[in-house]
Amino acid sequence: MRIIVILFLSVLPFLSFSQRATQAQISWVSLKKAKVLAKEINKPILVYFYKKDCQYCDKMKRETLSDVSVINIINNNFVPVKIDSRTKDTIHYNNKAYGNQQPESSGRYDWRHDFYAEVAAFDRNGTSQSTTPTIALFNPNFEKITIFPGNHPKQLLLRKINKFIN
Repeated sequence: MRIIVILFLSVLPFLSFSQRATQAQISWVSLKKAKVLAKEINKPILVYFYKKDCQYCDKMKRETLSDVSVINIINNNFVPVKIDSRTKDTIHYNNKAYGNQQPESSGRYDWRHDFYAEVAAFDRNGTSQSTTPTIALFNPNFEKITIFPGNHPKQLLLRKINKFIN
């Protein structure tokens, strides 16, 4: 009997506080799943564009996207998606199929995806540009709302995305 009481008392804190546990990472889902989920739960989609071997993407991941307050804001208010800006996947957007024009057979991995170029583009000094990392926000119907190009420190990202939380 004593063992049962000790076991119960050791498990009780986990049972009583599990509802308020903070999440340790962003709950990334595929874009295909996000399109369905966003409509079902009426939340906007947050797409994080990155690329491999990008020092600014690594810095944003390490310093901003791993922060507990950022993780909780994103997980609780958006359907988060992480996309490599050089993916070879076909992505459907605005009734159009987007792809990466560089063939896999080339053996190279340095050409940007057309969907990324379409939605992450911004105008600077009269020229269209894109950069990684970039965050793009879409409404539940997968219509682009805005983008946040470049590496964002925690406070700046929180200030920007808080404007789009209902």
